Amino acid sequence: MQGVIKFIKGWLLFSVLWGIFMWFMSWHAQGEAVTMAVVKSLYAGLIYQALMTMVARYKARRSQA
Repeated sequence: MQGVIKFIKGWLLFSVLWGIFMWFMSWHAQGEAVTMAVVKSLYAGLIYQALMTMVARYKARRSQA
């Protein structure tokens, strides 16, 4: 359960930071709607966190061998 909580916290933290960064750097100038920016950042955060989890699990398994 602790891993799930850690995954969700990482996902939401990255999503918020990515969304704010992209809104000010690109999406606002392109006229992107706020709701679409939120959805895009949540998807990006989910993909990023899944990849980071896969890397962490791979390193953990490799260090045990």
